[in-house]
Amino acid sequence: MKLRNQSSGGNPRPMEVWNANVYFDDGSGAKNRPVIVLEKRGEEFTVYMVTSHSHRPDTDIRLMDPYEVMLDASSHVRTDRPFKIPASKFNYKLGELGYDDSEMVKAIFESRTKGTRMYRRGSYRGDGWTA
Repeated sequence: MKLRNQSSGGNPRPMEVWNANVYFDDGSGAKNRPVIVLEKRGEEFTVYMVTSHSHRPDTDIRLMDPYEVMLDASSHVRTDRPFKIPASKFNYKLGELGYDDSEMVKAIFESRTKGTRMYRRGSYRGDGWTA
């Protein structure tokens, strides 16, 4: 059963929150979890994961209005770990980030992620994944 705002239709767009299947760093498996769509790059989407626990206080950010996208108060965005995922890994849309959260995530993506060598080469997590 889908919750109130969940939608399975459409293509992911920037600053939307989707439930998606994201691989573990070590490739041992995957987990369905919320992700924030940052951009479409080629045939894949760049996303940040949302977790319930802050792992890196220096780079993780807490969402100011997580209820807007049906998340709980302890929702943190892992800005240190951008991922590339194909459209086939998205399960359903949870909603769109509120204005303040959207502006914060955009600013961090522009300053922390897009300026890195890893991003420019396209070699961040997800290379080699199959759709």
